[in-house]
Amino acid sequence: MKRESKTQYAILGILSQCEMNGYEIRKYIESTISFFWSESFGQIYPTLSKLEKDGFIKEWEKTDSNGKKKKVFKVTRPGLEEFRKWMDQSPIQTNKRNELLFKVFFGRHMNPKLLMEQLEGEIRKQKEDLKSLKVFQKELKTEWEKHPDTEYWNLTLEYAEKQALLNLDWIQKVKGKIQEKV
Repeated sequence: MKRESKTQYAILGILSQCEMNGYEIRKYIESTISFFWSESFGQIYPTLSKLEKDGFIKEWEKTDSNGKKKKVFKVTRPGLEEFRKWMDQSPIQTNKRNELLFKVFFGRHMNPKLLMEQLEGEIRKQKEDLKSLKVFQKELKTEWEKHPDTEYWNLTLEYAEKQALLNLDWIQKVKGKIQEKV
């Protein structure tokens, strides 16, 4: 069974907060929600075209602070209604794919040294994610404290931080078990 793409809803949600172009949407994802959501340029640009064709977003020209004109998208009223309808009606579906767990589950088929290297890489990634979360948390306290979404953003950051710490603890345990085999 094919899963429905949620890219359109991610883009509508992002554009409900600020007008952006495709590149800025990708950067926004990387700097804010990448710990729980990802979209590639290959997903973003075709979806922007479809959303514009459907009347959910509108492209317009904006002048930036340097006087340079650029094209950005903004969500339309029907687009915001579509996003809110999806938020209210769509059941929550969590991503069930986790390559780390998959490799550990089938770990006996892997060279233990290579598995250890990959676990070390995952430790580095989790630590980088924690640093990014701290930066975003600090930014929320200083620059976005009065934004109406701050409470919700903080809740998702709290989840991400706890998940990263749990992952780090678990990976260390797995490393200890595999270390015996190396």
